[in-house]
Amino acid sequence: MPIVNINDRLFGLQTKDTSYIISLTDEGVPESLYWGKRIDCLEDFLDESGKKLLLKNTHGSNLIREECSSFGGTCYKEASLKITFSNGVRDFRYRTVECKADGESLEIILEDKSYPFLMHLYYEVFPEENIIKKWRRAENRGKDPVFLERIFSGEYGIPGEGYESIQYKGRWGGEFQEYNETVDSGKRVSESLYGLTGHTVNPSFIIHKKATETAGDVYYGALEYSGNFKCVTEAVNSGWLNILIGITDTDFLWELKEGECFDTPAVYAGYSDAGFEKMSHTMHTFCRRHLMPQPYAEKPLPVLYNSWYSTEFDVQCKEQIELAKAASETGVELFVVDDGWFEGRNDDTAGLGDWYVDKEKFPDGLSELSDAVHDLGMDFGLWIEPEMVNPKSRLFQEHPDWIYSYPGREVIMGRNQYELDMSNPEVINYLTEQFDKLLGENRIEYIKWDMNRYASEMGTEHLLPSKWKELSYRNTQGVYSLIRELRKRHPYVEFEACASGGGRVDFGAMRYFDEYWVSDNTDALDRLFIQESYSRLYPAKYMRSWLTDDKEMNSRTIPLDFRMHAAMCGALGVGVDLNHISTRKKERITEHIREYKSVREIIQFGDLYRLSSLRQSDICALQYVKDDKSVLFVFLDHERYGREDYSVRLRGLEADKRYSLEIDGTRCVKTGGFLMNYGLKVKLCGDYDSKMICLEEII
Repeated sequence: MPIVNINDRLFGLQTKDTSYIISLTDEGVPESLYWGKRIDCLEDFLDESGKKLLLKNTHGSNLIREECSSFGGTCYKEASLKITFSNGVRDFRYRTVECKADGESLEIILEDKSYPFLMHLYYEVFPEENIIKKWRRAENRGKDPVFLERIFSGEYGIPGEGYESIQYKGRWGGEFQEYNETVDSGKRVSESLYGLTGHTVNPSFIIHKKATETAGDVYYGALEYSGNFKCVTEAVNSGWLNILIGITDTDFLWELKEGECFDTPAVYAGYSDAGFEKMSHTMHTFCRRHLMPQPYAEKPLPVLYNSWYSTEFDVQCKEQIELAKAASETGVELFVVDDGWFEGRNDDTAGLGDWYVDKEKFPDGLSELSDAVHDLGMDFGLWIEPEMVNPKSRLFQEHPDWIYSYPGREVIMGRNQYELDMSNPEVINYLTEQFDKLLGENRIEYIKWDMNRYASEMGTEHLLPSKWKELSYRNTQGVYSLIRELRKRHPYVEFEACASGGGRVDFGAMRYFDEYWVSDNTDALDRLFIQESYSRLYPAKYMRSWLTDDKEMNSRTIPLDFRMHAAMCGALGVGVDLNHISTRKKERITEHIREYKSVREIIQFGDLYRLSSLRQSDICALQYVKDDKSVLFVFLDHERYGREDYSVRLRGLEADKRYSLEIDGTRCVKTGGFLMNYGLKVKLCGDYDSKMICLEEII
C-alpha cells in the first residue's frame, strides 16, 4: 500500500524505492521521522521522536522536524506558516483532529486550539515514480477574518549536518548558472520578486552530501508555481536541516473571510540513493507521465524554424513565404513568424495589446502565408506577448486602467511596455476572446508565448489597496486561467513558454505549456553549461534549443557542427538568417536536421546520462538511452597540450548485449560491458570540435 496507517498515529508514505515517515507526537504535532531508502517494517518507528534528542537546554520546535511549523510561541527556526487572527493573535497553536488515509492520498487536519481555523496537510504518493506531492489548504470556519502572512507548500526535515545545496544564479542570457554551497549554519534563501519565476533562481531545491552523478544521497523538490516564490534551507542548531518552499511571504497578505479557503501550489519531492543521475531520471519520467499536457506529452516536438533573426520586425507576407520555402528545403516541420506580424508593430514601442493582423503587411490576412506554409508541408506558428501592452496601442488608449500602477505615480516603463493587470477578470476575458478569435480564424498549430519585463507598481484600480498584497498570486492565477482556457478551446495548438528566455521555467508552467525557451543565449558553448544545469530537474523534451548565426551572443566563432550538435541536445529549432546563407551551409544544416529526426525520440523520450562536464573535465559528454538505442554527443571547447583522444565510459547499456556504432567512418561492434567499463575512444582536436555517435543493440 502506498499509504500505511498504524493506529492513526504513524503514517508511511511508501514508493517503490523510498519511504517518508510521519508520526504524531503526544501533543498531536505531525513530525517527520524519516525520508530515505525504503523501509518496510514501520513498527520500528513507533517509539521514535526528535523530542528524545539529548541536547541540554534545547526543546520545542527546534527538536521536532515538523510538517507544519508555525510562527510564534517557542518556534525560533524559520516557520512555514504565519497567520494573524482578527484580535491580533499571531500564532497557530494546534492539534491534529483527523487523519484520512485513502489509497495513495493522505490528509492530516490541524485545528487551532482556540479559533475555528483549520490547516489541511495533503500528500499524494506516486509509487512507481518515487515522488511525493505535498500541498496545503487553509480554512477559516469562523465569522472573523484570518490573515495569512506566510503559507508555504511544504516543509522537509533531514537529520544530520554538513549538507550541501545546489541552486542557481543567473540573469538574462545567463540562466541556470549552477552553484553548490555547504549549509552548515544559518539560512540560505532563494527568492523571486520579479512577478514570475525569473532568471535568477529556480523554485526548487537539491540537497546532498558530497553526491556525484552516480553516488550519494540527494533530496530534491520542485514547486508547481510560476510567480514570486521562496525556498529556505536552514541548518537548525539541534543538528538537522529544515527546508521550506512555497509562495514568498514578501509583500504577501491574504485575507480569509468566513468560510473561505486558500490552497497552496503543490511541491513534488523525491530522494535518490544513487546521486544526481537517478534524481534526474526520476523527475524527467514523472514530468512526462503526470505534468506535461496532452496531446504533446507523448508526441515528439517538431523541428522548428523561427523568422526573428532573418526579418526581426520587418515582416512582409511575400518575404515570409520565400523564407518558409527556404526553411522547408532544410527539413523544418514548423514555421514560426516571430514579432512584427500584428497591427502597429514596426518596433518594440507600439502594438502590444492590439492582436490584429497588420493589413499593410498581410493585405489578405494571415491565410495567404498560413496556406503557403501548409502547402510546403509544414505547420504554422506565431509569437505573442499576452501579458503586456505598449502605451502606443489601441488597447491602452481605451483601457489605461488595465495596467498595474500606483495612484499619483509615474509607471515605470520596461522594454517600452507596461504590464497588464492579469488579476482583473475583464483583462483575462478580453485576451481570451482576442486569441480565441486569432486561433479560430487562422490555421495555427503553435504559439510562442513571451513575457519580456518584470513586475513593478503592484497596484490596481479594480481592487482595494488592502488587497494589493494578493496581486502577485492573483496575477499568476490569471496567467494560468488564460492559457488553460485557450488550451481547452484549441487543444491541438502547441504552446511554448518564453519569458525573455528562461524566466518561466518551472513545474507550474509545465502544466500548461509544451516546451520552454530556456535562454535567449544561443551561443553553443554557453548553452552546454545552461542545458546541463537545466537538465538536473527538467527534461530535454521541454528544452527548445536553436541553431542561430555565429556570434549571436558572444564575440567568438564556433563551427556549425558544434553549434548544431548543442542544439540537437533538446527539441531542435533553427533561427539562422536564411536570407544570407551559403548553399554549402544550408546543405549541412539539412544533413543535421535529417540526422536529428532519426534520433529525436531517443533524445526527447530517453534517459539522459551526463557522462562528463566541462566544469570538471576537458570534454562534455551526454548520452541518451531509449530501449535498445542510444545517442552520444561529445564536445571539446579547445584542445589542451596536444591531446586528441578521449575515453568516454557510457552508461545505461546492457552489459551482455552487443552494440553497433560508427565513429570517424569506421563501423564496429562492442559489448555494453566494454563500452561502460573500458570506454569508447573518441578523437577530438582543435577548438570547438564535436561528435554525435549512434549506438544500436544488435541480435
